[in-house]
Amino acid sequence: MAMIVQTVDGVVTNKFDIEQSTLKFGRTADNEVQINDLAVSNEHAQIICKTSDKGDVAYFLEDLGSTNGSFINEKRIEKQQLHHNDNLRIGWNVFTFIDENEMDFEKTRKINKTWIPGLYYTNK
Repeated sequence: MAMIVQTVDGVVTNKFDIEQSTLKFGRTADNEVQINDLAVSNEHAQIICKTSDKGDVAYFLEDLGSTNGSFINEKRIEKQQLHHNDNLRIGWNVFTFIDENEMDFEKTRKINKTWIPGLYYTNK
């Protein structure tokens, strides 16, 4: 499951699960993530969930023609794939993208070799 977590000065203030095919950000009430900030457009951006034929799920942040733009890791984007721990900025609001599937993969990606031939381990 994937989610975005809103943080203010490093403290989590909101959490939004991505359960549908889209999650919209904007200033008006018809957005799933409503942001009361004049730097945010009425329909600012959206996260799109796409499933491949193999069943792999990918998430994309797409700007919806906003005035002030959408950012991933402080890089302005039109549409870009999201990865675990990416920082999203909508107006002056910061969110962190959490993908539990990608997070589990990261835990085991570093494999260490022991002094015993053929024996390896990972740090969690």
